[in-house]
Amino acid sequence: MEGQLNLSTQKTLQNIVLYFLLFLAGDFINSLVWDLFFSVVELPYRELYSILRMTGQLFFTCLFFWIYTVKVLHLKMRSFGISFDIKLWGVLFSVLLPAFVVLAFLLIGNGYVNSFAVSDTILIVISSILTALKAGIIEEVLFRGFIMKLLENRWNKFVAIFAPSFLFSLLHIPSMETFSVVGVMLLIVSGTLVGIMFSLVAHKGNSISNSAIIHTVWNLVMVTSILHITTEQGYYGNPIFSIIIPFDNVLLTGAGFGVEASIIAIVGYACICAVVLLSKNSKGLFIEGEAK
Repeated sequence: MEGQLNLSTQKTLQNIVLYFLLFLAGDFINSLVWDLFFSVVELPYRELYSILRMTGQLFFTCLFFWIYTVKVLHLKMRSFGISFDIKLWGVLFSVLLPAFVVLAFLLIGNGYVNSFAVSDTILIVISSILTALKAGIIEEVLFRGFIMKLLENRWNKFVAIFAPSFLFSLLHIPSMETFSVVGVMLLIVSGTLVGIMFSLVAHKGNSISNSAIIHTVWNLVMVTSILHITTEQGYYGNPIFSIIIPFDNVLLTGAGFGVEASIIAIVGYACICAVVLLSKNSKGLFIEGEAK
Protein backbone atom coordinates (compact mmCIF):
# COMPACT_ATOMS: atom_id res chain seq x y z
CA MET A 1 0.00 0.00 0.00
CA GLU A 2 1.34 3.44 -0.90
CA GLY A 3 2.28 5.15 2.38
CA GLN A 4 1.84 1.77 4.04
CA LEU A 5 0.82 1.63 7.68
CA ASN A 6 2.38 -0.93 9.96
CA LEU A 7 -0.70 -1.36 12.11
CA SER A 8 -1.22 -3.86 14.89
CA THR A 9 -4.27 -6.10 14.87
CA GLN A 10 -5.99 -3.81 17.35
CA LYS A 11 -5.26 -0.65 15.32
CA THR A 12 -6.36 -2.36 12.11
CA LEU A 13 -9.70 -3.35 13.61
CA GLN A 14 -10.11 0.09 15.20
CA ASN A 15 -9.66 1.77 11.81
CA ILE A 16 -12.15 -0.61 10.19
CA VAL A 17 -14.70 0.26 12.88
CA LEU A 18 -13.96 3.98 12.49
CA TYR A 19 -14.48 3.86 8.74
CA PHE A 20 -17.74 2.01 9.24
CA LEU A 21 -18.85 4.66 11.76
CA LEU A 22 -17.97 7.38 9.24
CA PHE A 23 -20.14 5.53 6.73
CA LEU A 24 -23.05 5.67 9.20
CA ALA A 25 -22.28 9.28 10.12
CA GLY A 26 -22.56 10.34 6.48
CA ASP A 27 -26.06 8.89 6.32
CA PHE A 28 -27.03 10.39 9.70
CA ILE A 29 -25.80 13.94 8.99
CA ASN A 30 -27.31 13.85 5.52
CA SER A 31 -30.68 12.81 6.97
CA LEU A 32 -30.57 15.62 9.54
CA VAL A 33 -29.80 18.24 6.90
CA TRP A 34 -32.52 17.18 4.48
CA ASP A 35 -35.13 16.43 7.15
CA LEU A 36 -34.69 20.02 8.36
CA PHE A 37 -34.82 21.36 4.80
CA PHE A 38 -37.89 19.34 3.85
CA SER A 39 -39.68 20.43 7.02
CA VAL A 40 -39.85 23.96 5.61
CA VAL A 41 -39.68 23.34 1.85
CA GLU A 42 -42.13 21.23 -0.14
CA LEU A 43 -40.90 19.96 -3.51
CA PRO A 44 -43.23 19.53 -6.52
CA TYR A 45 -42.00 16.03 -7.45
CA ARG A 46 -41.36 13.15 -5.03
CA GLU A 47 -38.32 12.02 -7.08
CA LEU A 48 -36.59 15.30 -6.15
CA TYR A 49 -36.51 14.19 -2.51
CA SER A 50 -34.59 11.06 -3.48
CA ILE A 51 -32.27 12.99 -5.82
CA LEU A 52 -31.27 15.43 -3.08
CA ARG A 53 -30.88 12.76 -0.40
CA MET A 54 -28.74 10.50 -2.57
CA THR A 55 -26.52 13.40 -3.67
CA GLY A 56 -26.14 14.59 -0.08
CA GLN A 57 -25.26 11.17 1.30
CA LEU A 58 -22.64 10.65 -1.39
CA PHE A 59 -21.14 14.07 -0.62
CA PHE A 60 -21.10 13.83 3.19
CA THR A 61 -19.85 10.25 3.38
CA CYS A 62 -17.03 10.79 0.87
CA LEU A 63 -16.09 14.03 2.66
CA PHE A 64 -15.83 12.25 6.03
CA PHE A 65 -13.79 9.46 4.45
CA TRP A 66 -11.43 11.99 2.86
CA ILE A 67 -10.96 14.04 6.04
CA TYR A 68 -10.09 10.98 8.14
CA THR A 69 -7.80 9.43 5.52
CA VAL A 70 -5.91 12.56 4.44
CA LYS A 71 -5.99 14.74 7.55
CA VAL A 72 -5.88 12.12 10.33
CA LEU A 73 -4.02 9.13 8.84
CA HIS A 74 -2.00 11.38 6.49
CA LEU A 75 -2.49 8.98 3.59
CA LYS A 76 -3.73 9.45 0.07
CA MET A 77 -7.05 7.97 -1.01
CA ARG A 78 -5.08 6.14 -3.71
CA SER A 79 -3.30 4.28 -0.90
CA PHE A 80 -6.56 2.36 -0.46
CA GLY A 81 -7.12 1.78 -4.17
CA ILE A 82 -9.55 4.70 -4.38
CA SER A 83 -8.77 6.20 -7.76
CA PHE A 84 -10.37 6.79 -11.14
CA ASP A 85 -8.85 4.09 -13.32
CA ILE A 86 -11.66 2.35 -15.18
CA LYS A 87 -10.58 -0.45 -17.51
CA LEU A 88 -12.38 -1.55 -20.66
CA TRP A 89 -12.94 -5.01 -19.17
CA GLY A 90 -14.57 -3.35 -16.13
CA VAL A 91 -17.08 -1.60 -18.40
CA LEU A 92 -17.65 -4.88 -20.26
CA PHE A 93 -18.37 -6.78 -17.04
CA SER A 94 -20.74 -4.02 -15.90
CA VAL A 95 -22.85 -4.56 -19.03
CA LEU A 96 -22.63 -8.35 -19.34
CA LEU A 97 -23.64 -9.20 -15.75
CA PRO A 98 -27.06 -7.45 -15.68
CA ALA A 99 -27.63 -8.34 -19.36
CA PHE A 100 -27.17 -12.04 -18.58
CA VAL A 101 -29.57 -11.92 -15.63
CA VAL A 102 -32.21 -9.86 -17.46
CA LEU A 103 -32.12 -12.09 -20.54
CA ALA A 104 -32.35 -15.22 -18.39
CA PHE A 105 -35.46 -13.90 -16.65
CA LEU A 106 -36.99 -12.78 -19.95
CA LEU A 107 -36.71 -16.37 -21.16
CA ILE A 108 -38.91 -17.57 -18.30
CA GLY A 109 -41.07 -14.49 -17.78
CA ASN A 110 -42.85 -11.69 -19.61
CA GLY A 111 -41.53 -8.16 -20.06
CA TYR A 112 -43.67 -5.02 -19.81
CA VAL A 113 -43.09 -1.31 -20.40
CA ASN A 114 -44.99 1.06 -18.14
CA SER A 115 -46.09 4.40 -19.53
CA PHE A 116 -45.06 7.67 -17.84
CA ALA A 117 -45.01 11.31 -18.85
CA VAL A 118 -41.65 12.37 -20.30
CA SER A 119 -40.88 14.63 -17.31
CA ASP A 120 -41.67 11.80 -14.87
CA THR A 121 -39.51 9.36 -16.82
CA ILE A 122 -36.57 11.78 -16.75
CA LEU A 123 -36.91 12.28 -12.99
CA ILE A 124 -37.16 8.52 -12.39
CA VAL A 125 -34.02 7.93 -14.45
CA ILE A 126 -32.04 10.70 -12.69
CA SER A 127 -33.19 9.49 -9.26
CA SER A 128 -32.29 5.90 -10.16
CA ILE A 129 -28.83 6.88 -11.43
CA LEU A 130 -28.02 8.81 -8.25
CA THR A 131 -29.34 5.98 -6.06
CA ALA A 132 -27.16 3.50 -7.94
CA LEU A 133 -24.13 5.81 -7.80
CA LYS A 134 -24.54 6.38 -4.08
CA ALA A 135 -24.48 2.69 -3.21
CA GLY A 136 -22.00 1.74 -5.91
CA ILE A 137 -19.41 4.32 -4.89
CA ILE A 138 -19.81 4.47 -1.10
CA GLU A 139 -20.02 0.71 -0.56
CA GLU A 140 -17.04 0.04 -2.81
CA VAL A 141 -14.97 2.77 -1.13
CA LEU A 142 -15.76 1.26 2.27
CA PHE A 143 -15.58 -2.49 1.60
CA ARG A 144 -13.21 -2.84 -1.37
CA GLY A 145 -11.23 0.28 -0.50
CA PHE A 146 -10.61 0.87 3.19
CA ILE A 147 -11.61 -2.48 4.74
CA MET A 148 -10.01 -4.69 2.09
CA LYS A 149 -6.72 -2.76 2.05
CA LEU A 150 -6.49 -2.59 5.85
CA LEU A 151 -7.00 -6.36 6.10
CA GLU A 152 -4.53 -7.07 3.31
CA ASN A 153 -1.96 -4.79 4.95
CA ARG A 154 -2.30 -6.61 8.28
CA TRP A 155 -2.86 -10.20 7.08
CA ASN A 156 -3.11 -11.34 3.45
CA LYS A 157 -5.19 -11.17 0.26
CA PHE A 158 -7.28 -14.21 1.19
CA VAL A 159 -8.52 -12.59 4.42
CA ALA A 160 -8.86 -9.22 2.68
CA ILE A 161 -11.15 -10.64 0.00
CA PHE A 162 -13.28 -13.08 1.98
CA ALA A 163 -13.81 -11.34 5.34
CA PRO A 164 -15.39 -8.09 4.05
CA SER A 165 -17.40 -10.08 1.49
CA PHE A 166 -18.99 -12.16 4.25
CA LEU A 167 -19.61 -9.00 6.30
CA PHE A 168 -21.12 -7.40 3.18
CA SER A 169 -23.68 -10.23 2.98
CA LEU A 170 -24.60 -10.03 6.67
CA LEU A 171 -25.21 -6.28 6.52
CA HIS A 172 -27.86 -6.81 3.83
CA ILE A 173 -29.96 -9.17 5.99
CA PRO A 174 -31.95 -6.31 7.66
CA SER A 175 -33.15 -5.17 4.21
CA MET A 176 -34.98 -8.46 3.60
CA GLU A 177 -38.74 -8.03 3.32
CA THR A 178 -39.51 -11.47 4.75
CA PHE A 179 -37.29 -13.84 6.69
CA SER A 180 -36.83 -17.58 6.31
CA VAL A 181 -33.94 -19.96 6.79
CA VAL A 182 -33.66 -20.59 3.04
CA GLY A 183 -33.91 -16.89 2.27
CA VAL A 184 -31.18 -15.92 4.73
CA MET A 185 -28.91 -18.70 3.47
CA LEU A 186 -29.45 -17.61 -0.15
CA LEU A 187 -28.62 -14.03 0.79
CA ILE A 188 -25.45 -15.03 2.64
CA VAL A 189 -24.27 -17.17 -0.29
CA SER A 190 -25.14 -14.60 -2.96
CA GLY A 191 -24.01 -11.61 -0.88
CA THR A 192 -20.66 -13.21 -0.06
CA LEU A 193 -20.13 -14.29 -3.67
CA VAL A 194 -20.95 -10.87 -5.12
CA GLY A 195 -18.64 -9.34 -2.51
CA ILE A 196 -15.86 -11.70 -3.62
CA MET A 197 -16.60 -10.72 -7.22
CA PHE A 198 -16.28 -7.01 -6.44
CA SER A 199 -13.09 -7.67 -4.43
CA LEU A 200 -11.48 -9.70 -7.22
CA VAL A 201 -12.36 -7.03 -9.77
CA ALA A 202 -10.94 -4.26 -7.53
CA HIS A 203 -7.76 -6.29 -6.99
CA LYS A 204 -7.38 -7.07 -10.69
CA GLY A 205 -7.64 -3.39 -11.67
CA ASN A 206 -5.73 -2.15 -8.60
CA SER A 207 -8.55 0.34 -8.13
CA ILE A 208 -12.09 0.30 -6.77
CA SER A 209 -13.27 2.21 -9.85
CA ASN A 210 -13.88 -1.01 -11.78
CA SER A 211 -15.86 -2.71 -9.01
CA ALA A 212 -17.71 0.59 -8.47
CA ILE A 213 -18.87 0.81 -12.09
CA ILE A 214 -20.02 -2.83 -12.04
CA HIS A 215 -21.79 -2.24 -8.71
CA THR A 216 -23.40 0.99 -9.96
CA VAL A 217 -24.68 -0.42 -13.26
CA TRP A 218 -25.92 -3.57 -11.48
CA ASN A 219 -27.87 -1.48 -8.94
CA LEU A 220 -29.20 0.81 -11.67
CA VAL A 221 -30.67 -2.12 -13.62
CA MET A 222 -31.61 -4.50 -10.81
CA VAL A 223 -32.41 -2.38 -7.74
CA THR A 224 -33.87 0.98 -8.76
CA SER A 225 -37.14 1.96 -10.44
CA ILE A 226 -35.70 1.29 -13.90
CA LEU A 227 -36.61 -2.42 -13.76
CA HIS A 228 -38.40 -4.72 -11.33
CA ILE A 229 -38.26 -8.50 -11.69
CA THR A 230 -40.88 -10.21 -9.57
CA THR A 231 -43.89 -12.48 -9.54
CA GLU A 232 -47.38 -11.18 -10.22
CA GLN A 233 -48.24 -11.61 -6.53
CA GLY A 234 -45.12 -9.78 -5.42
CA TYR A 235 -45.43 -6.84 -7.85
CA TYR A 236 -44.47 -3.54 -6.25
CA GLY A 237 -43.71 0.09 -7.07
CA ASN A 238 -43.91 1.87 -10.41
CA PRO A 239 -40.86 0.91 -12.47
CA ILE A 240 -40.27 1.88 -16.08
CA PHE A 241 -39.82 -1.79 -17.06
CA SER A 242 -41.15 -4.96 -15.42
CA ILE A 243 -40.46 -8.66 -15.86
CA ILE A 244 -43.13 -10.89 -14.35
CA ILE A 245 -41.96 -14.44 -13.70
CA PRO A 246 -44.59 -17.20 -13.41
CA PHE A 247 -42.79 -19.32 -10.80
CA ASP A 248 -42.80 -18.40 -7.12
CA ASN A 249 -39.69 -20.46 -6.43
CA VAL A 250 -37.21 -19.08 -3.89
CA LEU A 251 -34.29 -20.00 -6.14
CA LEU A 252 -35.71 -17.63 -8.75
CA THR A 253 -37.21 -14.93 -6.54
CA GLY A 254 -34.35 -14.81 -4.04
CA ALA A 255 -36.87 -15.31 -1.22
CA GLY A 256 -37.21 -12.18 0.92
CA PHE A 257 -34.32 -10.26 -0.65
CA GLY A 258 -35.16 -10.31 -4.36
CA VAL A 259 -33.64 -11.60 -7.57
CA GLU A 260 -30.17 -10.33 -6.61
CA ALA A 261 -30.06 -13.44 -4.43
CA SER A 262 -31.51 -15.74 -7.10
CA ILE A 263 -29.68 -18.73 -8.53
CA ILE A 264 -29.48 -16.89 -11.87
CA ALA A 265 -27.68 -13.95 -10.28
CA ILE A 266 -25.40 -16.34 -8.34
CA VAL A 267 -24.38 -18.00 -11.63
CA GLY A 268 -23.58 -14.54 -13.03
CA TYR A 269 -21.41 -13.64 -10.03
CA ALA A 270 -19.62 -17.00 -10.21
CA CYS A 271 -18.86 -16.59 -13.93
CA ILE A 272 -17.19 -13.22 -13.42
CA CYS A 273 -15.23 -14.56 -10.44
CA ALA A 274 -14.00 -17.44 -12.61
CA VAL A 275 -13.01 -15.14 -15.48
CA VAL A 276 -11.07 -12.82 -13.16
CA LEU A 277 -9.32 -15.69 -11.37
CA LEU A 278 -8.31 -17.26 -14.67
CA SER A 279 -7.03 -14.01 -16.14
CA LYS A 280 -3.29 -13.61 -16.55
CA ASN A 281 -2.61 -10.97 -13.90
CA SER A 282 -4.77 -12.74 -11.29
CA LYS A 283 -3.00 -16.11 -11.30
CA GLY A 284 -1.47 -16.97 -7.95
CA LEU A 285 -3.70 -14.40 -6.23
CA PHE A 286 -3.97 -16.36 -2.99
CA ILE A 287 -0.46 -17.80 -3.07
CA GLU A 288 1.26 -14.48 -2.49
CA GLY A 289 1.16 -12.46 0.70
CA GLU A 290 1.59 -14.52 3.82
CA ALA A 291 0.15 -13.22 7.07
CA LYS A 292 2.14 -10.36 8.55
